Amino acid sequence: MNRRMMVSISIGAMLSAVLAGCGASSTQSSGSQSTGNTVSGSNKPVTVTFWYGIGGQLSQQIQQMVQQFNRTHPGIHVVATYQGSYSGGGAEQQKLLAALKAGDPPDIAQIEVHSMPLFSSAGKLADITSLMNQSASDKPTDFLQGMLASTQFQGHYYGLPFNRSVPVFYYNKALFASAGISSPPATWTQLTQDARQLTHGSGTSKVYGFEPLVDWWPWEYEVMSSGGTILSSDGQSATFGQPNALGILEAESKLVQSGDAMVESGPNYWDLMISDFAHGKVAMDIDSIGSAGEIASEINHKFQWGTAILPTYQGHKLAVPPGGGDIAIMSGIPKQQQQAAWTFMEWWTSPAQDATWSMETGYLPTHTATVNLGSYQSFLKSNPQYQVALSELKYQVSAPASPNYLTVVQDVQQGLQAIFDEGKPVTSTMQQVAGQVDHDLQSMGD
Repeated sequence: MNRRMMVSISIGAMLSAVLAGCGASSTQSSGSQSTGNTVSGSNKPVTVTFWYGIGGQLSQQIQQMVQQFNRTHPGIHVVATYQGSYSGGGAEQQKLLAALKAGDPPDIAQIEVHSMPLFSSAGKLADITSLMNQSASDKPTDFLQGMLASTQFQGHYYGLPFNRSVPVFYYNKALFASAGISSPPATWTQLTQDARQLTHGSGTSKVYGFEPLVDWWPWEYEVMSSGGTILSSDGQSATFGQPNALGILEAESKLVQSGDAMVESGPNYWDLMISDFAHGKVAMDIDSIGSAGEIASEINHKFQWGTAILPTYQGHKLAVPPGGGDIAIMSGIPKQQQQAAWTFMEWWTSPAQDATWSMETGYLPTHTATVNLGSYQSFLKSNPQYQVALSELKYQVSAPASPNYLTVVQDVQQGLQAIFDEGKPVTSTMQQVAGQVDHDLQSMGD
């Protein structure tokens, strides 16, 4: 899934400290220098270390696929290790920063999509543009529309899509039918009306029409789909406090204030929202398509549910932010590790494995060829909720490709919590947050 735990330290500042303590691209893998498909002078396979940051059943799926790769590629041995959450500021990213500082990073790593500019701008990721252009299966044109949006920086590619997701609209069909509503809302005007109509009951038995996710990832959709922008074109100042960026956020806040929507807070807010929907406590929410598998499991056929394309706001163009993580090769590793790492990445993203990963986890497929597979088409027929995510890809708009972006959204997360957890007004709160972001960006530029 695409869950994040924001930490109190600035990730941008952390990376700056790391770069101050090590060379730009002198990193070497802990594996031995090798030639061919095996380590030079022996019959040992080339070892590739792979750090990732998704646990539970998803980790088990990764380990199973890695074992399959190792069985079918005797000249390469991938050692995949779960390192804690991959999210911006999560344990995996902090460990990766520490390993870079120590000069002993893994060969490849999962990197949250918003963190890609941090590492690529610092010279810590291998430029794989030429590898992609020469690839038989991973040319840029082989990927679904919008899928490579987060892997590019200044015209070059630094990773391949790994566990990719988009936010989609979830709704309880049974509650909709009981309220006499025939279809999910296509606009925020309709959503507001439906939320009021769907809300009923009181106390512990109350059912709420809607539940906003108090997180900066759907906030990106809210800003850009309201007609606003997050940062100025030069990335030096915040623009999300302007009136044209606050429309959807205002609508959500009003629904909470009127009692037609509820919110969850605390460190498990995302899990709690999933549980609220799965147990019929809320009729609508916005969540990652990567949550669909867990939602289906929790609902367990107790009621019918569906997904829909995110609602638009007052005629503005829909903007869907990419989510999840990419997989990247660290710069400066020995050539044979790089070649072996690329072989693994090509294998992982090939249609057969891409389809398996998507169908087992709920994450999006990455290749056009994957979607055209008969097995995947059958999967979509049995699980139509996933088709919506594919339909949203054409609306993808990346967040600003700023190396300082995670510091920006750290401030934003605090503002969102003030609005929904403390009842603060939207306009003045987000304007204050924008001022704080301007101060932080200026400090980083000094």
